[in-house]
Parts: sequence; structure tokens; C-alpha cells
Amino acid sequence: MRQLTLVEPRRLEWLDVDDPERQDGRDALVRPLAVATCDLDAPVIAGLTPYQPPIAIGHECVAEVVEATEGGPAGGALVSVPFQVSCGECERCRRGLTGNCESVPFLSMYGFGSFGGDWGGFLSDLVRVPWADHMLVPLPEGLDPAAVASASDNIPDAWRTVGPPLEREPGAVVLVVGGAGAGSIGLYAAGIAIALGAEGVTYVDGDASRRATAAAFGADVLEPGAERLGPFPITVDASGDREGLNLALGSTLNLNGTSVYGSGTTGAAT
Repeated sequence: MRQLTLVEPRRLEWLDVDDPERQDGRDALVRPLAVATCDLDAPVIAGLTPYQPPIAIGHECVAEVVEATEGGPAGGALVSVPFQVSCGECERCRRGLTGNCESVPFLSMYGFGSFGGDWGGFLSDLVRVPWADHMLVPLPEGLDPAAVASASDNIPDAWRTVGPPLEREPGAVVLVVGGAGAGSIGLYAAGIAIALGAEGVTYVDGDASRRATAAAFGADVLEPGAERLGPFPITVDASGDREGLNLALGSTLNLNGTSVYGSGTTGAAT
């Protein structure tokens, strides 16, 4: 099968590799149909991370089940495949800590080469998924696979920055400082906050196209430059740089109703 592989920094190649095979009855084989670009993919490809080639690229996807497992989605089903590998049964998984599953080596995940345990990547013709009855998440009827490919990683990353805080403070105003990598996490955070009923969302980003997308969601958009805004009860740093982090920190509303600087944000994504 073909597998898109980072063979050295800034050099990707389609390699012919052996097809994955099921290793036990709970494995499934899936065919990725829609693969999203994570905000971390560009730094990985540029050689700016600790992850060393060769790396089978891709860790956010919707796939079609090719060979099913008993109790899991049937063959032909469309599924979201989490990028972190977990069994669903160990103590950590039962506590919801599936990113630190006890049944696999620490940080087992797709798309990060040997650092993630060489599970392969989603820009491949086929992928083996263990514990598929737990791992694979069926898509609801009518969803476009391309629209939810990032449900493997970046969409939940964004949700956790604004979802729980807005549950605690319904209708609160939100500041999102975007710009890291492809910029998806900040945009997802802004869109999710609006969908969850935030009274207002201010989105800061140096990229005009991302500002236009945020404005289409209903956010107020600004270019970077201010040292402080707000103050806001919920702030999200998805900028990936010092200035953006300082802006989010300096714009965060303290519990006593004053603005704080350097004490932390209600939500953060890096």
C-alpha cells in the first residue's frame, strides 16, 4: 500500500509499504477518506519538533471500515479514528484518561513515527485500529466526512478550552488569540464558543483569511498589536507565540473582578 512519509525535514514521499494485518479479534482495518491537517503537522514536517523521521504523516481522519471487529462498527461504516491509542478498559481509560492508556506504551498515537510507537499515519491506504469496538466512533447520518475529520484531535482540543468554562459561566464573553500553525484550533474555539451561546467572542489573529472565517462565525475580529483587552472571564491562547500568550494572560479576568497578568488563562491551547 502507499503511505505518505516524512523521510527527512521538508521532504515527503509516497512509500510502498506492507499492508497492515489484523493481530487479534478486536482489531479493525480502516481506509482513511478525509484527513485533516493538524496545527502541529507543519512544524513536524519542517523539522521543528522532537519527532524524528521517518514519520507516517496524518493523525486526524474519518475512515471507512474495511475489515470490522465483533461489537464494533460494521464494514462500510464511516468512523472517526482518535489519534491516541487506547483500550477503553484499563483504570485510566475508565477514568476518561484515554490519552494515557495503561495497555499501550506511553504516548501511543498515530502520525508521530517512533515517538508515538510507529502505529502508522492516516495518509495511508489502510490503517490497523486495535480495540476497534472502543476506538472507532461512528459518524452520525448525514455528516460530511471532510467537515469532521478534525474530530480525531483539534476539534476536541478547541472544545475543552471553551466548553467546560461556558458550562460554568453560561453566556460569558470569550477572547481567542489564534495563529499557531494552520490556525484551526483557535478558529474551532471561536466557532464552538459562539455555538454554545457566548455573549460575545473576540478573535485576534495576524492572518486575514482566518479573521474573515472568524467574522463569518459571528466573532469580532482584531489584528495583533494590543497588550491587553477586555478583561475577559474566558481566554484562549492558540497563538503559539509569546506575544499571543501575554495578550491572553493580560486579558484574563481574575476571580475578584480585576485583570491579571501572568497568572494563567481559563482555557489554553498550544
